[in-house]
Amino acid sequence: MSQSKRPDDLAREAAGEPPQPIGTVATRIGTVKYWREEKGYGAIASDATAPWDIWCHFMHIAEMPGFRSLEPGQRVDVEYIRMDQESFRFIATRVRRLDAA
Repeated sequence: MSQSKRPDDLAREAAGEPPQPIGTVATRIGTVKYWREEKGYGAIASDATAPWDIWCHFMHIAEMPGFRSLEPGQRVDVEYIRMDQESFRFIATRVRRLDAA
């Protein structure tokens, strides 16, 4: 019995691999798509990387020491690198909050 794929998965399959070479670095505005508080990571959506999301670990959130988190819907300035990590093709290296969710 097969499971149906989510629309995001279908969009990524249709798009193929991102055109940016591995190691490309950029900074863009994004929106937090989801945040797994218990795991300390989440995903950021950006028009610049669509249909791929940017993976983010709490250690890459700027402005405060210790454990940090983001809220879904929150706007952020995200610096990222083109790198493969599991199903992600972009990894955040620095995230700065632009507003409260």
